Amino acid sequence: MLRITAVLVVLLLLGLIALYVLEFRWFDRTIGMRNLALYAMAAGAALGAALGRRFSPQGRNTVEKVQLYVFFIFICTLFAPLAASLSNRLLSLSAPRLEQITFFEEQAFYSDRYGLIKGERVEPDGYYTFFYYHGRLRRIKSEQPLLPGRERGETAELRIKRGLWGYDVVVVEVREGE
Repeated sequence: MLRITAVLVVLLLLGLIALYVLEFRWFDRTIGMRNLALYAMAAGAALGAALGRRFSPQGRNTVEKVQLYVFFIFICTLFAPLAASLSNRLLSLSAPRLEQITFFEEQAFYSDRYGLIKGERVEPDGYYTFFYYHGRLRRIKSEQPLLPGRERGETAELRIKRGLWGYDVVVVEVREGE
């Protein structure tokens, strides 16, 4: 029974890591993700401390009790940004809406683990779109240009969805043929 439980816990942990990796693309599209992650980590640490307090009496000595506290605080703090991002995006009841933004610039970026070879023709791996939204310069990352052919200072529209926790998420639609 203990062996089956251990295998299930490992599979659950691997699934959470895979989900975290898949969520990174939404981190780049959430406006204010840094603040959301910091608040989530603080809440995760508090939840971990509460779980540590709940389960620490199961420790046989002081070292095991401290280990349980540290384990719960670490795990809850580590996965709190994932839970915050998923809940902000998926549990939101608001529909995406077109929002007016002021375009600043769009930059292609290239990434290669081993560097670029001189003279090699390179395709961009993605694009950073910079724009003013609610009076602040924002940056989001996408696979294709979101606002091609725009000039700096031009007004444009982006599909933005208000998240459950109040953090806006830019909805990037895949264009046909891409």
